[in-house]
Amino acid sequence: METLGHICIFFKSPIPGSVKTRLIPAVGAEGAARLAEAFLLDTWAAVHQLPWAKAIVATTGSMANSMKFPADAQLWSQGEGDLGERLERVLGRALLGSHFAIALGADSPGLPARLLEQARAALDSSDAVLGPCEDGGFYLIGLRRCPPGLLVGIPWSQPETHVRTLSRLRQAGFKVHILEPWFDVDRPEDLATLRRMIVDGDVAAPETARRLQELSQSEPDDHGSTRPHRLKLSVIIPALNELEQLPRTLARVEELQLADEIIIVDGGSTDGTREWLEHRAGIHVVDSVRGKGAQLSAGARTATGDALLFLHADCWLPSDAAGKLESALSPPQVVGGAFHVRFAEQHPWLLRLVAAGINLRSSLRRSATGDQAIFVRRSAYEALGGFSPWPLFEDIDLVNRLKNLGRFVVLGSEVTISARRYLDHGILRTVLVIYVLRAGYWAGVSPMTLKKWFGDIRHHLALGR
Repeated sequence: METLGHICIFFKSPIPGSVKTRLIPAVGAEGAARLAEAFLLDTWAAVHQLPWAKAIVATTGSMANSMKFPADAQLWSQGEGDLGERLERVLGRALLGSHFAIALGADSPGLPARLLEQARAALDSSDAVLGPCEDGGFYLIGLRRCPPGLLVGIPWSQPETHVRTLSRLRQAGFKVHILEPWFDVDRPEDLATLRRMIVDGDVAAPETARRLQELSQSEPDDHGSTRPHRLKLSVIIPALNELEQLPRTLARVEELQLADEIIIVDGGSTDGTREWLEHRAGIHVVDSVRGKGAQLSAGARTATGDALLFLHADCWLPSDAAGKLESALSPPQVVGGAFHVRFAEQHPWLLRLVAAGINLRSSLRRSATGDQAIFVRRSAYEALGGFSPWPLFEDIDLVNRLKNLGRFVVLGSEVTISARRYLDHGILRTVLVIYVLRAGYWAGVSPMTLKKWFGDIRHHLALGR
């Protein structure tokens, strides 16, 4: 495809203490500078692959010597003056040999390519295009012409920046196309949004993801430097006659090396589970009354971790669980989360459909049930008073209360779960029972009453088989 225009990526020299300064309280001065570098590399990679655009990095100061740029990056100086003057200078230069020129900040790593394509298409029939930011600025401006003084005197980095820029363009007789809003990363809360979107797979920014992973293992000290830090994780597994399933679950947890402590809460097993656990080194065994809610609460009271992962005895964590958990809990706004699921028994197509339904519901509603390996920041768990002492739906109740306290994330990685309850009683019958009980719960029926219903329904299902 013919090169039609320039995309000029505006980037400030990554000198610690002078770049991304509003991120310093969250990641330190050095961390903020290294993030700025990662933002640029991801933005460059996204722009560089567009066949219709010539990518330029518009730099400040002596930045060319401050970091290692991509070998084929062409660097232009922004020059002196406020942002308006520098935009005019760079865009004017780019327009000398192009049908249009687009200025793009390096603060939106993972900006969807479709927005750049929409900007290109809009400039076929419009004089200008603007991509507004959620904070009142803009992440992109594209022009087909740039008369002197077009952008002079606009208040920059203000809540009204986008509105004032749009007004200026229209006063100059420009036909302006407005793109959908996006965000740039200026503040710690923006960084938390970016982390969440990377974890959820909503944006692709590999260099930024790598840098965030490194920073998640450190925290700023009083001088803006960083020191190693990692959340201590307690894995809590309730068990009742799980001698067949538990060894595989424990082996998986140990293989992943993600747990600082593993707590098994036994509810009175009679199949040899308790005796088998006595010979396991490195496992803390707690005895409890029967019932998942009571057992999980007992495990949490014993746990010493900064984060708690509640894992059923027949659930096996994905291979990337350690990294996903660390990244998910890095933003302070995240209070907890859960995984998607897949069934270990894959042959019945109905099971795949059930898993797809669970995952869709979880993603849309940011919800989860216990077999999705719910994890929670300990401070949030204690602030809520832990699990309600219910025989059913204690997991859903906890998640609902967590969502009122902060952000609850659902990870795309899949926990493998056993389909034994579906296969024992019939897949369609089990799904029907689950939704009948759910309907009762949402209608306000007591979980104690629902537990009695569940016992009666299960009895009748067994008779019908």
